[in-house]
Amino acid sequence: MKRFIIVLTSLLAPLVAHAELSTGTERDTCFKKNTDISSDYNCLSAKREASSKKLDELIAETVKRIKANNIGPFNGKEGSSETAGDVYSHRFLDAQKKWKEYRDELCLSVATELDEDSDDYQSYIDQCVINLNKNHTNEIIQMNLPPVN
Repeated sequence: MKRFIIVLTSLLAPLVAHAELSTGTERDTCFKKNTDISSDYNCLSAKREASSKKLDELIAETVKRIKANNIGPFNGKEGSSETAGDVYSHRFLDAQKKWKEYRDELCLSVATELDEDSDDYQSYIDQCVINLNKNHTNEIIQMNLPPVN
């Protein structure tokens, strides 16, 4: 049994190491393709911005889907001026704002592994944001909302 645990641990260790928030394919790609450090960091920063923009577009599309698929009155109250979609989308957007605050604080904490003056400090934050954006994109997709008709 002891051997089994040791073998299992040695096989899973590389997966755990790869799952760090500060590492990823975007960072690897930027740092391999560019010839100077400034270009490396600019490349990763651009990828972070593109990742955040893509997430914002998904959030906006999700709000449209929420409103289009929840047109009845909120809580079934016929005299309500708000639809279920209005309330759902408001709560969804509030959750996204809070999630982005969480993401930013978590990535800042991950980067504190390094000194703020370190060359890699911002790249740790950038890659962390990219990784969390990818994960959150999958969470939103799991809502499985029908398309707008």
